[in-house]
Amino acid sequence: MATRKKARKTKKKTKAKAKPKPKKKAKPKPKKKAKPKKKPKPKKNAKPKKNAKPKKKPAPKKKAKKAVAPKKARRPAPPPKDLGDFSMESKVQRQKDVAWRMIDGEAVIITPADSTMHTLNDVGTRIWELMTGTRTLREVAGVLCAEFEVDKDRAEKDTLWFAECLAKKGLIEYP
Repeated sequence: MATRKKARKTKKKTKAKAKPKPKKKAKPKPKKKAKPKKKPKPKKNAKPKKNAKPKKKPAPKKKAKKAVAPKKARRPAPPPKDLGDFSMESKVQRQKDVAWRMIDGEAVIITPADSTMHTLNDVGTRIWELMTGTRTLREVAGVLCAEFEVDKDRAEKDTLWFAECLAKKGLIEYP
């Protein structure tokens, strides 16, 4: 009998050491897409039912539109008032809506019509600063003669030419 007990104990030990098998998880089946139902085709010689009412299509719903102010088209600045031909006795001043700054001794001007940036040299910067509406172009040319080494005729021609260029771009006006 002793042998039977040993045999039973060994059986129990083997059972205790055995690992339980993990259960396999069921894989989900891929869902099938539902096919749209096809409408049956009417028969060629089919007679309509007597009590059948014709189906009416619902009227399309109109979406309410929000009230929006029309966008203003960006127009170029109107041409400057007819400045005509300048003379050396003309008094001109800078446009009030023109943005400009001094950077490293040079004037940087933004044209309002097309947002173009212009950088002036030292002579152009000095003419720009002197165009306040209180001096004539002849007086501006006289200041240039005193500050720069240039003769009077050359200073007057350059001042007149520069004023015409500024007028074409809409940067100056009569006071």
